[in-house]
Amino acid sequence: MKQNLYRNIAFLLLLIAVSLQSSAQFKVIGYLPTWGGTVSNVQFDKLTHINYAFLIPNGTGGYTPPDDPGRLQSLVTAAHAKGVKVIISVGGGGGDVGFRTTAVSATYRAAFVTNMLNFCNQYNLDGVDLDWEYPNAGAQAQGFVTLMQQLANAFHPQGKLVTAAVIGDYGDDSFLSTLFPIADFLNIMAYDDNDFQHSTYALAVQCLDYWLGRGLPKEKAVLGVPFYAHPDYIAYNDLLKMGADPYADVFNNKYGYNGITTIKAKTNLAYDRGAGIMMWELSNDEGTGANSLVSAIHEVVAARSGDTTSHPSTAPIGKTIWLKGFNGQYVSSEDGDTAGMNCNRATVQGWEQFSVVDAGNGKVALSNQGLYVSSENGTKTITCNRATIQGWEMFDWITNADGTFSLRGNNGKYVSSENGTKAMTCNRDVAQGWENFNYGIVGASAARLSTVAAKTEAVSVETGKGLLLYPNPVPRGTAITVNIRDYNANAPVQVSMLDVNKKTVVYQKANAKTVTVGTEKLSAGFYILVVKNGNSNYTKKVIIQ
Repeated sequence: MKQNLYRNIAFLLLLIAVSLQSSAQFKVIGYLPTWGGTVSNVQFDKLTHINYAFLIPNGTGGYTPPDDPGRLQSLVTAAHAKGVKVIISVGGGGGDVGFRTTAVSATYRAAFVTNMLNFCNQYNLDGVDLDWEYPNAGAQAQGFVTLMQQLANAFHPQGKLVTAAVIGDYGDDSFLSTLFPIADFLNIMAYDDNDFQHSTYALAVQCLDYWLGRGLPKEKAVLGVPFYAHPDYIAYNDLLKMGADPYADVFNNKYGYNGITTIKAKTNLAYDRGAGIMMWELSNDEGTGANSLVSAIHEVVAARSGDTTSHPSTAPIGKTIWLKGFNGQYVSSEDGDTAGMNCNRATVQGWEQFSVVDAGNGKVALSNQGLYVSSENGTKTITCNRATIQGWEMFDWITNADGTFSLRGNNGKYVSSENGTKAMTCNRDVAQGWENFNYGIVGASAARLSTVAAKTEAVSVETGKGLLLYPNPVPRGTAITVNIRDYNANAPVQVSMLDVNKKTVVYQKANAKTVTVGTEKLSAGFYILVVKNGNSNYTKKVIIQ
């Protein structure tokens, strides 16, 4: 009798340990597909879980084994060495047929549970994730809950996790609320909402509202984000190769994706309202550099967890940026005018471009044309006329929950745009609307623009696979010559110039390999040149001086 009692107590303690383990740490979960990416490129130190996708279930409780079992073994070894859990994900787009019969049959469910447990033990995996898209109402929905319960009964005593991927903002009939106490957590697929901007911040809020509103505990809500664009499911890293801005959400007025700013905003949202963030999928990311979305997520998690000493700042150090205020206007250095800086410019030109500099001790400085922004210690309007970085020229870069950021001076006060109605200040006690800013990366600093302005020689730049563009930078009024090296004579050449608001300001169509585009009607600033010729598309950042 006592032996059974001790066994039951031990079992309950194990269940509690598994529950605490699955809920205490903010989860950063990356799906790695069986068909893409390499194990050596996974940023293990920035993840807590990896979902290896997919095993495809058949209709009788079995599955199709992975094509490369050695790859899975190497993934588990590398992940476990970094303390990262590896979960096998079953289903996906091709798994629906197998689940339909498995979930509604007691015999097939039992076989599936046994097969999954054996598979996880064989490869030393940490759990199973079911991605059924999607159970029908009635027997399938109930069968899914029963299947999850039986998996939990088998997996939890071994300290293994049982999770599921679910629809974004609906699905009452597919995923019953009786699933909530069973699953360790649910991965909410807050994407694929339409064929353009398919995964907005507003959709993320809507999805969390839906699942939390249905009673899913916050500790089990994991927000999903996409590493690809609609339409055509173009990977984030491929978008960047095409010329997309890593900080934007729309490219070429056609492709909708999540750039760094939105990814950070969603990570903050997940931190505030959920238990973690999930991404589909890791092989779509941009390496380990400054444009990595995994790194963007990690920066927010590190900052929110208080671990700010061993991780990079969330500020875009080394980049040249524009700053946009609450009023939708851009911040201007006013060319160093002692009357102060303003936030009232409709376009980005030289005075509206700032280089972000590491000022040491976790602080940043902003420079324009070789001079630094000063808080003036809050005693008067801020200026951009200091030759060196000292105390008043140092700022804390603070990421806000909505994805904006604020600047805090060494007086402990926040920089305010003053809503564009007067010169900017650094004297606000709290960061609210006027103290919150958005930013984006531009192609060159104002200092560099002033340096190259005197150069009028034609500089040839190759972009894409077969496009020559010159000159760039472009002296205002000078024509741009576009030469398509792999020209398709059976299709017209369409050349567009887009301003910072992604509005087309120049359009030209020709049936020629070489096209000359005039710039005499354009203001100085940053533009995107888009060239289409048949199936070939090219984009290039252009600076007009």
